[in-house]
Order: sequence, then C-alpha cells, then structure tokens
Amino acid sequence: MALQPCKILSLISPNQFLIQTQQQKTIVVGNGIPNFLMRNKLNINQKALDIYFQQFKFINKEASYIPKTNQLQINGAELQEDIPDETEIHLKLIGVQNEEPKQTQPVLDFIKQYRNKSLNAILVSFEENILNFLYNKDTLISLIPSAIYIDEFAIQDQGYSKLMQKEWLNKEFNITFKGTQIMTVNYQKNFIHFPILKADLYPTSQKSNELNNEFYSSLISNGYAFITDWGKLNLSQNSFELLFYNQEEAKKNNLGLWKNGELDRRMLNSVSSQIIGQIVEIIEANQYLIKTDKEILTIKLDRIFIEGLEAKEYARKLLIGKQVHILQVGDNMPLQTIQLCDNNLDIEEELIVNGWATAKENHPQLSKFKYQQFQQMNLLAKQKKIGQYSSELTWRIEDQTDQKQGKSVNEIIWSSIQRDKQSLKQSAMNTGITIKDDTQLEVLIDKILPNGQFVITILKYHSMVNFTIQGIAKLSEFATSFPNVIKYEEQRQQFSYKILMQRNAWINFESFNILENMFYGKIYEKKNNKDSDFTIQLLKEGLTFIKNNTDYYSKYEEAQKEAEKLKKGFWNESYAQFIIDFSQNKQTLKKQISNQGNIYKNENQQIQKVIVTAVNDCNEFYLRTEINPEFEELEIQIENAALIPLKKPVKKGTLCLARFSEDNRIYRAQVLQAFKNDKFLIKFIDYGNNDEVNYQDMGVLPAQFTNVPQQAKLCSLAYLRFPPSSHEFAEEASDLLRELLLDQQFNSKVAYTEKSSNRQFVTLQPQDKPDELQFTINKIALEQGLGRIDNRVLYNPFKEFKNCEIEAKANGIGIWGFDDCLDDEKQFEDEFDYYE
Repeated sequence: MALQPCKILSLISPNQFLIQTQQQKTIVVGNGIPNFLMRNKLNINQKALDIYFQQFKFINKEASYIPKTNQLQINGAELQEDIPDETEIHLKLIGVQNEEPKQTQPVLDFIKQYRNKSLNAILVSFEENILNFLYNKDTLISLIPSAIYIDEFAIQDQGYSKLMQKEWLNKEFNITFKGTQIMTVNYQKNFIHFPILKADLYPTSQKSNELNNEFYSSLISNGYAFITDWGKLNLSQNSFELLFYNQEEAKKNNLGLWKNGELDRRMLNSVSSQIIGQIVEIIEANQYLIKTDKEILTIKLDRIFIEGLEAKEYARKLLIGKQVHILQVGDNMPLQTIQLCDNNLDIEEELIVNGWATAKENHPQLSKFKYQQFQQMNLLAKQKKIGQYSSELTWRIEDQTDQKQGKSVNEIIWSSIQRDKQSLKQSAMNTGITIKDDTQLEVLIDKILPNGQFVITILKYHSMVNFTIQGIAKLSEFATSFPNVIKYEEQRQQFSYKILMQRNAWINFESFNILENMFYGKIYEKKNNKDSDFTIQLLKEGLTFIKNNTDYYSKYEEAQKEAEKLKKGFWNESYAQFIIDFSQNKQTLKKQISNQGNIYKNENQQIQKVIVTAVNDCNEFYLRTEINPEFEELEIQIENAALIPLKKPVKKGTLCLARFSEDNRIYRAQVLQAFKNDKFLIKFIDYGNNDEVNYQDMGVLPAQFTNVPQQAKLCSLAYLRFPPSSHEFAEEASDLLRELLLDQQFNSKVAYTEKSSNRQFVTLQPQDKPDELQFTINKIALEQGLGRIDNRVLYNPFKEFKNCEIEAKANGIGIWGFDDCLDDEKQFEDEFDYYE
C-alpha cells in the first residue's frame, strides 16, 4: 500500500479534506457531504457536525495519503469516521435562503440590532460571491464584504475556489456588520427586492488591521475582487493604498476580472448596446427593473450619486414604461447605463443636467474626461437652481396605509371627497346646467399587492392609501376549495403590474371602510373615459368576475362573456361557472344600507316547481328546483365518491364534501365555522341546512362535481314583513312557518330581487291551486298573523288583503298579540330591516 506524505490545508466537510502533496499539488480527499453548511441545507446531522469540529485539529498537520482508497492517515490511524444516522438539528440562518419575501424581515431586524457591532465566526462555505460563516455552532451567517466586491464573472475561474479552500476556509474572522445591499430576483413571477448583509472582515490570525487586510489583498491581487466605493471612503489610508496597488497590478497582469483587456471590453460594449428593454419599475432614482425579450434585468447607474423622493419621482415620469437601450460603459469592467430609444437621451446626463444627481469622483469606471463633463453639467444645474438645488421641492407624501395611524386622516380625506361630489350635484341643481362629472381624482399607483389590492398616492391630498377595485371578485377567496385558482390571482397581479405599476391613473372613489382602512372604487387609465375602466380589462382576461350589480353592468357583462367564450384565464377551469353561481347565491340577512332603489321588480314572473329544503326562521328559507335530472345524476356520483382528506387547517368558507349525520350520505357543503377537536359547522349548499360534522366525515370537492350549480337558493316570502330574530314571537313564527313550508312542493314566482345580495322574494302556492295570490302561502301567513303587509313595497298587491290583516289584528293572532306591533309601525323595525 503506497503512502504519499502530504499536508492537510483545510476541511471542506466531515471526512473531506483539501491536501497538498510534496509535489505541491492540491487534492480533495474523501467523499464528504454535498452542500454542507450552505444556505439550502440547514438541517444537519448532529454527529456529522461533531465530527466536523473534531477534525479541525488535523488542519495544517502532516499526514499520509492513500490514493487507492482515497483516505488519509496520521501515525497509521485513519482520519475518516463513520457517520451514523442521528437526530438532525436545524441551524438558524441570518440571511436569505430562497429569496422568499418572508425571509427578508429577519435580516433587516438583525442589522438594526448589530450595525457596527462585531463577533467572531468561522468561514465554513462560499456560494459564488456570498460567504457563509458559522457562529456558536448553531447559526449560519451569509454576507458579502463591504470594502471589496467579489466579481461574479471572475469567480467562474476554478482558481477562486482553490484559493478560498486553501487559504481561508475554516479560518476565524472578526465580522463587523455595516448594513445591507439590495438584490433583486424574479421569484415565482414576482420581483422580490431582498437584503444581503454587508460586513467588514478581518482574519483573527492577523495581528494588525491598520496596514493591510490579508483576506482582501489575496482576492484583489488575483483579480477576483475590486475595491468598492464604500471601501474607498472607509478603509484606512494605508490599507486603501496597498489594496489599490494590488488592484492596479492585477489589471496590468490581466488577472481575473481584468483578463479580457480594454479592446475586448470595447467589443463587449458594442454587442451589449444592441439590448433593448422596457422599464417596468423604478426601484430607486438610479436603479430600475428592465424587461427584455428574454429576462428581467436590474440596472443601477452606479457612477452617480442620487437620492430622495423628488429625484425618484422625476425618474419615474421620465422613464416608466419607456423603451431603452442597455449600454456597457467604463474602461475596466462591464458597468451598465441606459438611453431612451426614441431620442437616445443619456439618462445619467439627463439626471445630472436637471440637478438630481452628481458624479462619483474616482469611480473605477468613470474616466477623468467624463467626470469633468459631469461636473460641468452639475455646476450649470446649481447656477439654475433646479432639481435638488431648487428651494421649491414639493413632492411631499404622507403614508396613511398603516392600519392604526392612517384611519383618522383617511376619514377626513373621504369626507372631503364626498363634499366635493355633493357640491358638484348642488351646483347643477342651483344652475340647472348639467355639469360634466369631474369627481375622478388623479393618483399614482405605487404598489400592486396580492389579493387585488393596491397602494396608491392621491396627488391632491399628498397621501398614500390602500385601495381595492369595487364590484369584482378576488379569486383567492376560493383557493381553499380549488387551490390552483391562486395562479389566476397571480396572473392578475402580473397583468396589473404590467399596465398600472408606477403609472398615473384616475380613480372614482365609491366608499371607505374604516375597519380595513381601505378605499374602494374604480380605476381609469384616462380621465372621464369609461372605456378605460381597468375592470373591463381584468374581466376580458378572465382574471376576475362580476360580484355586484353596478351602473356599468352591461359593459362588464359583455367583457366577462367574451372571456368565457374564449376560455381565457380561470374560464379554462371546469369549476368557473360553479364558483360564480355560488358567489351570487351567498346571501345574508345582515344589516344592509339599502332603500327602495335596492330592489328591482321581476316583470316576467314565470312559474317554477320547487321544493322547500330548509327553513332557518321566518325571514329566510331555502328552496330548489323540484325536478333536475342533471343534479340527481350528480348526487349519485357524489354518494359513491371516496372522501379525500382536506388539507389542514380547514378554513372558514372552504367548499367540500361532507357526510350528513342523519342519513350518512355525502353531499356538497361549505365550512361555516371550526370548533375544537376537529369538529366543524357546515352548510349543505344544495339544501341549505346546517350540520356539525367531524373532520374524517369531510373531504375535498373534486372539480368534476362542480359542473352543476349550487341548487339551494335563499328566499323570503314576498310582500310581507316578519318579526326579526330579536322579537319574542320570532321563534314561534318560525316554527309555524316551518310546518307550512318544509319538504313541501310549491309553484314559485320571483316577485322582486334585492340587488345588493341577489336575494329573491317569492310567492309560494300549492301545486293543486290556481295561479292566484289568494291561494298563496304568503296570504296564509298573513291570515295566521305570522307577518304583516310590507307597506314599504310600493307596488304591493297584498294591500287588497288588508282586511285579513285587520281581522288578525282584531283577534290578537300571532304578532298582533304583542303590544309593540299594535300601534306604532316603527316599533316593528329593527337592525335587520332592508328599507328606509
């Protein structure tokens, strides 16, 4: 067995060593554990971690290498150990693992607490230009150096990995946290701006930090890194001069990132200048997201200083939505800038000329000649007192989006909007002149949030507020029942981002919800142009559906039918019509802000044979069509279906299958409330009755069971008023009405419908009786004193039966046996009344 003398340089992972032979070759020995102590593998075998730290003592030791078995020995003892399967521990991470939004806040909280504070940690791995340090054996800290920048292009050279493994892996560093650097990635088709920690790094083995930083020097000398602007400003004079000398030598010798030379850099510039993209977001005044035909790029104009909301607003007006050329500038390495396509306007120069930016002195990619040009432009802007040098900066925006702090201010804004509308109407009445509706307010769309929400700035009030489009559905409401519907909500967010992000728009504000701190209304791309209503575009793309009846309903319905015909968006799903029908049937008897204009009369009162399936109380009951072969076939399929367990936690509103406790059969249902011990209150949506069921008696509602709409419709008897639930006669009236209706077959007519809830008010009459009001259940209820004639219905034909009400009143039948119904009609009203 041949043994080769060697020296152990570093430990890559447990049982995996970097060695140097007598021939000065570096070799990785042992299989080790892939991705050990990296951000994407935070669950670590406890024994493996223990062995890793035990094997630290072998670093810099002489050993014997056995090529045949790929093993190491010291004094005849093998160094590699068996790693048994043991309990895994989870390392804490200070950094971003998968660029998910939820991971960014801990980094920001950490830097607030530890800025300019120091700790010692061991360099255990590196991922491209991100360095991972292990602290206290239980925390992985990911960061980048602040004084130097490790170049992504240069580190593709294998020499970078060899240098890091040979010289710096397993070394202890003193880390002083300085801040964060924002990085931008496209995560799940959304753009996420997330922070990476920046820190000063010094090897603790280095005696003095004043003269030179050996770690920085090794990377810069080999062309793997360059000095950052922060480094130029904050390094000691001696340290900067030594690093700068190393950097110039690396340039001279064409090492690492400098190896292409000036000629190749200019050639690269000419090729890159052909890239064209559209600016889709202004991150900062000098940092932009640009969409090309292949990718989304983050471009930062790094050669200029620029900051402030006024500067960002100037850049937004100048650039958002515009086509630009992406250019490479500088003599030494690629650095990007942009020009407008329509007039070749150089944006760096434009920002400086207008007083919003200044050039960075001694920037490595800014020649002396160009710097002097920029300085001359800046001097002229100062003389003209424009941009940041103006004494009249007016871009003042107050953030009122906070749930607690913004409410009071937003109430005042809403009152002001209402006053303006009222003044416009009053002026028209006083003058007799029809004034063009000019109540739309100009806004800036600041953010496109999930669930159809926006953050907007109302320019008139200098306020940033929360906003939601009125009258259309959020498909995410159905995600618990149909999980893949969420992709259409994401498409809606992307579509809105493309059309509206950081654009000026016009909004007709319709309401303000103080509990949500949310404004509601309609967004228009053009002022006083109903055809530019953004709701129409969303409907045409199949990314939402109409939720409420509105004045512009016909246009919305036309757009929705177009999407349905073309199977666009969620209309491509088999359950699309089902969730629309279900949404329209979600009626409630909560207090409404309604009046006589909230109902519409059904002129075409067709007879329909129905059966009453549930009676909740005297104000509401459920009925469905008596004969429906399609539904009967569906029920047979559902009864034979297996219950697939619902994903926990089961949320309120989830559509599902459930087993009815009385007949042990399976029906379609919706979760109304969750209790302890995995019990749930559910409503059977095809019958209207409720039941309490166990989790194991519930299951997923498959899409193939949604081809038939919800059958049960919530109704009330037309033309009558019944006692509210708070009335002492309410329970008895409900029982009497239940005896008249439940499980009975009737001929039904819809007399009128409530617009806001789509609730139907019907007449019911036995199927063996003539089609006349005098034979209806409605009249029987009147005669039995269960209710009284509703005088608020202007076209109430039951007024001809006034004598029945008078007779019941005289005999003290039903409600008339209670004092509060005898004289004052207003005493009969309560919070559940639907009309003023």
